Amino acid sequence: MKRKLLAALILFTGLSVYFTLSASAYVDPATTSILIQSLAGVGAVVITGVVVLWVTLKRRVKKALHIEDKSTEVEDEFRVVGENGEAAPEATEEKAADKTGEEKPADAEEEIDFGTEDE
Repeated sequence: MKRKLLAALILFTGLSVYFTLSASAYVDPATTSILIQSLAGVGAVVITGVVVLWVTLKRRVKKALHIEDKSTEVEDEFRVVGENGEAAPEATEEKAADKTGEEKPADAEEEIDFGTEDE
């Protein structure tokens, strides 16, 4: 009984597809544009899902195998290089002198005078 029902369903589906292939339907350009945008959106969602799944799986495997992730390390020190490629002198955090000779903390921000353009 089930075999006959399955065979009838397959036959009906096959005949339906065969007779609808010759349809001469008009497809509006706006419809095509929406279809392309929908496919692009679905593709973006699928790619994002795969990337998130990959990163999660990778993190779990590394955690299970007790492997350290070196991509999250932050370097404590950095070096400032001048235009000529030589190392710049190190800045002190105590105090730095500005152009007027006043001493101010090294991390203090300079005030900028934008002035007015009334003249």
